[in-house]
Amino acid sequence: MNYRDRGYADICVARTLISPFGNPTNDEGVNDIAAYHVQQAIEKEIKHILHDICGADDTARSFKTHNLSDLIGQVEEYGISIPEELIDLASDISDWEAATRYSGSVIANIEEIKEAIAIYERFTAFVKNQIEVDGGKEDAPSHAEKE
Repeated sequence: MNYRDRGYADICVARTLISPFGNPTNDEGVNDIAAYHVQQAIEKEIKHILHDICGADDTARSFKTHNLSDLIGQVEEYGISIPEELIDLASDISDWEAATRYSGSVIANIEEIKEAIAIYERFTAFVKNQIEVDGGKEDAPSHAEKE
């Protein structure tokens, strides 16, 4: 299973958790777990760009982060622009990764989670329609070419 497939699985879990079926009592703790999975889905789509499109080494230490802003910065080093709406919320969504697991307070409300899911959907469409169609490993500059 690649990064994109794992990200899609995370977003499916998040959608289920925020649905009446997955969370019939609208429990805030369940919503926080949904927020975690949305963050993971976005992170994995960014890592899909880095690894599968740009050819980045996914064993490198710089790859082993959950910080979306840092990962976006790595993508931009390859000359690939990320949509502003994701850049604008990257820090907040990044916080969902650890805070949803360790914080005693509610991290994200249902509307924020739904908006983040919509951003994920637009982002994956952008990657498929813009980056994968226009670029790919062959066209993306390597780290050696950038230096």
